Amino acid sequence: HYFSFLFSSQIKDRFSVFNLSTDKIMMMRQLKLALPQGIQEAVIAVGWSVFYKIMGMIGLIELATTELLFTIMHASFMPALGVGQACATLVGKYMGEKKIHKSEASIKESIRISVYIMGTMGMSFILIPEYYLFLFTDDPEIIRMGVFGLRMIGAVQFLDAIGFTLWFALSGAGNTLFPAVVESCLTWGIIVLGSYVFGVVLNMGFKAPWLLFPIYMGLFAGIMVWKISKGDWKEIEV
Repeated sequence: HYFSFLFSSQIKDRFSVFNLSTDKIMMMRQLKLALPQGIQEAVIAVGWSVFYKIMGMIGLIELATTELLFTIMHASFMPALGVGQACATLVGKYMGEKKIHKSEASIKESIRISVYIMGTMGMSFILIPEYYLFLFTDDPEIIRMGVFGLRMIGAVQFLDAIGFTLWFALSGAGNTLFPAVVESCLTWGIIVLGSYVFGVVLNMGFKAPWLLFPIYMGLFAGIMVWKISKGDWKEIEV
């Protein structure tokens, strides 16, 4: 029924929904913000697809375990996703109002909440990984490998929370290019290339790619912290 709102006077007239003219300046602003993230999503999606292919080269059980671990991991950061989106909204709002101190306060509070949420999930992944895995499978080999992978995920949940939230903060401030480049490079340079070299070429098996996750998460979180601390995002005019 949301489609019907397009035809209401408060939307149709105020936002000129059916006006075919183009605001070139506004379009360029939107492309400047959206294009880096759009390209990033495509690059990273291909990267993770290649990662799955690499895990399949290591073994079918390894691939099945990886798929299960990613399902659990994605579910674990859904609450933090909401926090990150709220952070981006508040940062953009306060920057538009020239209240930079409130933008900074929003970032700090969002990080704190995200760390609490994902840190709690991470602790449960470390302490009781079997209970999560038993919800999806009773295959002993998948559970055996999954315990290791889930504990690795749990150990870096707080790093993921920091990097994740600051990615949204920079995006809300109008800097979508920097986090897009950083995440794309780390995904391909650390996860994809590293997994192939250590997991396939050096035949180190399932554990090698998962041991790269702390490096990946640590670098991403560290770079995001450095960028926010640098403070140049405060000068962005969208």
